[in-house]
Amino acid sequence: MRRTLLLIVMLPAVLIGAGASSIPGGSAGPTGPKGSTAATSAPTAVPVALTPAEVPGGTSDGAEPAGSPLVPAEGELADGDAVVLEPPPVLVSDEGFLIAPGSSVHGTGARWRFTVEVEPATGLDVEAVARDVARSLGDERSWSSTRTLERVDDPSAARIRLVVATPETVDRLCAEVGLRTAGIYSCWTGRFAALNAWRWDAGAEGFAEIQTYRQYLVNHEFGHGLGYGHVGCPSEGSLAPVMMQQSKGLDGCTANGWPYP
Repeated sequence: MRRTLLLIVMLPAVLIGAGASSIPGGSAGPTGPKGSTAATSAPTAVPVALTPAEVPGGTSDGAEPAGSPLVPAEGELADGDAVVLEPPPVLVSDEGFLIAPGSSVHGTGARWRFTVEVEPATGLDVEAVARDVARSLGDERSWSSTRTLERVDDPSAARIRLVVATPETVDRLCAEVGLRTAGIYSCWTGRFAALNAWRWDAGAEGFAEIQTYRQYLVNHEFGHGLGYGHVGCPSEGSLAPVMMQQSKGLDGCTANGWPYP
């Protein structure tokens, strides 16, 4: 009887000891003073795979989040990165002239549309010429003082085609309407305000600044396109009218590039 009771008392202790070692990954661990159990090391974290929707800042469908190594954030470029800008399209007329792209509008009133064109053989930059023309026609002293002048890049929509061309091309265009420019003058053909590129660069006697001569040249030939004819010097010492043939001499007048100075 005593032996049976002893076995009954010992059995729970054996079961408790067996239970501790049967927990997967578990250990009995050392005991401290008064039988307390010492703290065990933290369990190793098990990595969990997250879906794209659960990643902070992530996106689905394979897109890279902004700021990732594959997609720099807007305004940021890694060292050595280059931004390639597409040049504006080159517009060329049926005659082979380069056309200044885009449009601009100056003045108020009846609308006159025009183009700015350059013959490639002149070596001139068509956009630089367009800026000179804008300064000449956009000023309040120009023809835009009493009408709207709109630059377009479609020759079929323009009433005046202003072109800076070689002396040979200007001579040919002007000869088609019976005008002789002799390699040194410009003309209005009824369609083209044909400006002599040599004059564009050289100017004329009596003009102290090339910019003043260009203002005159543009406004004079453009004036023909608007319907104005030639006039003479009204009196010695006065400003030359813009429709005076100032390239041939000033006859006592002072050089002037504006219709309404």
